[in-house]
Amino acid sequence: MLTRLPRLLRSGVIDTGLRFVLLITLAVASSVAMLNVMLKSSSDRLSDSSLGCFLAAGMDPSRVDLENLTLAGRRYSSALDECLSRVPPSRVNAAGLVIAVLGLVVAAVVVYVWLLPRFRDARTRPVDDATLAAELAELSVLSEVGPGVRFREDPTRTTAGAVAYGRAGRYTVCLHTGLIVRRASDPDGFRAVVLHELAHIRNHDVDFAYGSTALWRACVVVALLPYLLREGGLLVISLLDTGSSPLSADASAFRPALVSNVARYLLSGLLLVAIVHLARANLLRRRELHADLQAVSWGANPAAWDHPDPSGPVAAPLRRLTTLLRTHPDWAERRRVLARPGRMSDPGSLEMLLVGVAAWLLVRQLNAAPGLGGSAIPSLLTALLAAPALVLVPARSTRQGSGPGVRAGLWLGVGLAVGVFVVGGNTASVWLVGQPQYMVWLVLVAVVPAVWSAQFHRMTLTLKGAGPRAVAIALNFLATLFQLWAGLLWWEKNGSLLSLGYADNDRRVAEWINDTFTGPWQDFSHELSAIDTLWHIVLLPHETVPGIAALMMSLVPLLPYVRGRRVGLRLRRMLATGFAGGLLCALGFLAVAFALRSRRPAAIMERAGAYGTVLMWGQMLALCGACAITAAMVAGVSRSYWLLRALLTTQVLQYTAYAALYLLGSADGCLGPSNMYGNQCHWIPANGLTAVKLMATQSLAVTVFLSAFAALAGAGLGRAIRRLRLRVRPSAVPRPASAAPPHPLPSQVPPPPGRRTWRPLLRRSAVLALGLPGALLGIVAQTEILDPPRSIPTPADSPAGLQTPPPARTSAEIQRWQARAWLTMGGLDRDEAIGHAFGAIGDALTSKTSTDEQIHQLCGDLDQQISTMQKFFPIPLRDIQQTYSQGLRRLQRGSQDCKDALSTSRGAKPLTHDERVRLFDTSLDEMEEGVRTAMDAMSKLAEIVTKQET
Repeated sequence: MLTRLPRLLRSGVIDTGLRFVLLITLAVASSVAMLNVMLKSSSDRLSDSSLGCFLAAGMDPSRVDLENLTLAGRRYSSALDECLSRVPPSRVNAAGLVIAVLGLVVAAVVVYVWLLPRFRDARTRPVDDATLAAELAELSVLSEVGPGVRFREDPTRTTAGAVAYGRAGRYTVCLHTGLIVRRASDPDGFRAVVLHELAHIRNHDVDFAYGSTALWRACVVVALLPYLLREGGLLVISLLDTGSSPLSADASAFRPALVSNVARYLLSGLLLVAIVHLARANLLRRRELHADLQAVSWGANPAAWDHPDPSGPVAAPLRRLTTLLRTHPDWAERRRVLARPGRMSDPGSLEMLLVGVAAWLLVRQLNAAPGLGGSAIPSLLTALLAAPALVLVPARSTRQGSGPGVRAGLWLGVGLAVGVFVVGGNTASVWLVGQPQYMVWLVLVAVVPAVWSAQFHRMTLTLKGAGPRAVAIALNFLATLFQLWAGLLWWEKNGSLLSLGYADNDRRVAEWINDTFTGPWQDFSHELSAIDTLWHIVLLPHETVPGIAALMMSLVPLLPYVRGRRVGLRLRRMLATGFAGGLLCALGFLAVAFALRSRRPAAIMERAGAYGTVLMWGQMLALCGACAITAAMVAGVSRSYWLLRALLTTQVLQYTAYAALYLLGSADGCLGPSNMYGNQCHWIPANGLTAVKLMATQSLAVTVFLSAFAALAGAGLGRAIRRLRLRVRPSAVPRPASAAPPHPLPSQVPPPPGRRTWRPLLRRSAVLALGLPGALLGIVAQTEILDPPRSIPTPADSPAGLQTPPPARTSAEIQRWQARAWLTMGGLDRDEAIGHAFGAIGDALTSKTSTDEQIHQLCGDLDQQISTMQKFFPIPLRDIQQTYSQGLRRLQRGSQDCKDALSTSRGAKPLTHDERVRLFDTSLDEMEEGVRTAMDAMSKLAEIVTKQET
């Protein structure tokens, strides 16, 4: 029954220690998150707040819909970036944070080292029974805990229990009076309880338990209670509408957003408290089970655990739910663990959930750290936290196959999703993401590495020798790390935006493609919409990390073949299936070109624009679709290693497809109606190489990840079909596991008689043929990457954008706040600069010493100031903006005419003196009329803002 017990006992301290590290991570990250909110310095001045920039850009804080939150930043991105750069950064009060952290540490040390042991010693007394003391000393020697353990008794407790407490070198086991009485009637039960407490000391559970208790209480006192009081007070103030706001005493229009934000922060804090408590309860329950196993190994009678659980009015489902909140397991669970010690090694769903939440907490806090926001380092550190958990799952699990990996990955992904909701990842006003279906991708980001790691671990069991296995473990960890890192990077840069609904509300990609690649895009409107939708999904962030992850996913499973081991991947079947899929993909390339033949431009030079873009995307989707379908089919019919087989098969498919594309590109012009670019039949290898290079840079990594996702779906569908068939045909149900012979590992299968010596060489040659092209293509893909637009220009960044104010769907009060923000955040300064530039021209005209060159320079300065204003946000009030825009246009025309009139030539044709005089007089009239119109608009705007302030 306890055959696995020695190894489990050795891993008990490690198991509990890892959970303690997880608890520390959750507690510290949660406390820092709460302290950041409380100690963050904020200004009551609108000009020193980023909110002023968003108001000036047209954001309506009374609404919390996605369009309102993204409109300002998307349409006026350049102006918004420039405005935010001038706002003093919102920094955490360093002194307050240091004091809070020091207070947290001091409180934990004081509570753990001094208060708890002294409080317990004051309620107990030493053991005065010599016989009892001798038996306790004997048990201490048996458990090898050392002579420093003291035994005391608590006369106020009548239960048959005991408790261990203290610190390193001063441990104490306190016996309840009921346990001492039980010693006479049930000596086995007495020994079991004492050995259980001594096991806590031996496993350092006392340090973990009281350390977690001290940390929990310190977090409650230092961070939780102040946070709840602050946010709860803000929520009450917001609901009562007392007129308070972060910026002004009369901003009642901010009430909806303020209530939503404060409620979100308050709920997040409560959820963080629940998550930290779950981690602490899980740690304490786990240490109890390890202590039970240790006590039994020292000779405790397992019958001592035959106690009925107390029954009460609580329903069974609710009791199971509250089990996660309890710090001690029930008797039934303890007996199950004693009967099956291997259950302690199986991955726990709660543990992986907590790891996911802790990982997301970590990445959010690191993103807020100076110098780390927007970089890949937070995602890397988060992957470093989660990757060991995924690698350890298959190594510790008693179950074979991919089941533990799937479960661990699913719960890790769910933890990441919970972390996104709890601590953000979207705006505080939007509680739920606009497109929750994209959260499935975040879960898959965790499932794929977990399954890959589990299957590769099972494969490495065929390796012999400590060296090869150590290399395999290192490669397993690195591959899992890079997969998680790439997935988190994709979520940070693309997935989070998709979940907010940017794909449905943003057309910048389509506009950028339309402006970059010339051609008749009106003939490809449907294709352009599809590209705009798939851009953030299909294209990975063009960095080295996804490429390395994809190569390791495909090439690392070939390691056992390098060692000449038979692992059961069925390499020949994968080669045949992948080659067949590659040929079908080549037919897909021809089909795409055939479908676009009627819209192919007549001129060859025009085919590289819109037509070439649509052709490349169509062929890339054909390749991705072929890989996804092949991977799903291979995974669906495979019983073992289904993910690895699917990835290797699609790798062969990719190589075949790239080779076919090289042939098609080289022979372009000889393909009849399926010609891509050429009209005449020639063999040009350079064209084929260009086509392959372009396709590889865009599809080499993404096809691997899409194939992995498709393999998950195919494996699930195949398993469901097999289960359905077993239900339909009961006679097909296999024998019970007890009667069925154990399935041998591939290394245990004896080789067939007369095996030829060239078989290992053939396998190594096949591995080289699979691995070398992938490595070369990966190098090409990483060195020839075509970076997607990081900041796509929008029409609003041009002068014409000045005439397009945000939609006038806001209330009058909000518009007044937007107008005030527009003036405060730079609108008034730019308008005054225009006035000063115009006044300088007037002063120069009245001065007798001014020259034409000086006036020409002043007119140029006025034109420059107008251009600066045109790059700023439009006035949020539509009517005033239209009037002001008209005045600026007339003023700009006048300043440009002034420069032309005072220059030596206008274009290539010189102007006569009379023409210059007439043009100069017209420019002065134009500028004067433009200034008058602009001043009228600014007067109306100032009047509206003055009403608000009064």
